[in-house]
Amino acid sequence: MPRHCLVLLTDTLYLPGTLRTIASWQQRNPPFPVIALSRDTLALQDPQLKALAKERILIDTDSYADISPYKKSRSKRHAETFYKFEAFRDFGYERNIFLDSDILCLRNAPALYPTSRPSLLAARDTGFRKTRGYKGHPNEINSGVLSIHRILQGSATIEQLKEIARSNPGRSGYNSGDQGIINKWIHAHGIDLGLLPAEYNLIKKDYSDASGLETCRLLHYCDRKPWFPSTDEPSPLERLWHQATP
Repeated sequence: MPRHCLVLLTDTLYLPGTLRTIASWQQRNPPFPVIALSRDTLALQDPQLKALAKERILIDTDSYADISPYKKSRSKRHAETFYKFEAFRDFGYERNIFLDSDILCLRNAPALYPTSRPSLLAARDTGFRKTRGYKGHPNEINSGVLSIHRILQGSATIEQLKEIARSNPGRSGYNSGDQGIINKWIHAHGIDLGLLPAEYNLIKKDYSDASGLETCRLLHYCDRKPWFPSTDEPSPLERLWHQATP
C-alpha cells in the first residue's frame, strides 16, 4: 500500500488548475493516490477528475456554517478557504501531500514525502509583510504546499483549526483565510515544523518574473490564474502553464 497521498481542494472554477496540477505532479513523482476534496458536486463528477482521483470527497459544509467565510477582494469566487482544513483528515496514509490547485510541478519533489518527521513540512511565505494588525511569526509559511504527517491527521487537528477561525479569524490579508489560521495554529500548538527550500513553493505574483525556474520544483501561480481567459499577451510563466495543459 502507498505510504503517501496527494490531496487537492477544488471546485468548478478551479478544476482546470486541479487537473493541471495533478498531471504535472504525476509526470515527475511516484504514483501516489489522489484525494480530491470539494464542496462542489459538479466538480467531483468531472470525468477527467474521476479518472485521476482514487477518492472524491464531498465536504460537509454544515460543519463550517458557524465560521465566517473569508472573502478576498477582487476574487472571482469569494472562496471559503477554510475548507483547506479538510486536507488534515486521516485518509489512511502516513503523509498527506497537499497542493493548491494553481501549482505547476516542474521537477520531482522528494522532500515532501520523507519517511519520518517533522510532522509538518512547508515553505516560508517569501511575500509576507508585517502589518499594523498582524506581525506574524518567525517562520510564516505559505499554505499552498503542505506535507502532513499522520500524527497531525484527524478530527482533533481540524477542530483546533476551526476554533482559531472562529475566535481569532483576523480582518484581511495575511491575518485571515486558511493561511493565517494555519500559521496561528502552528505557533499556538508548538507544531513540529520543518521548512522546505523556496524551490518547493516558488511564489510568483508577477508573471513576467521568470527567475528561479532553473531550480524550481513547484511553481505557485498566486496572481490571476493562468487558465482564466485574458485579452493580454500571455507572459512567459503563463505560456509555461499552457504548454502541457490537459
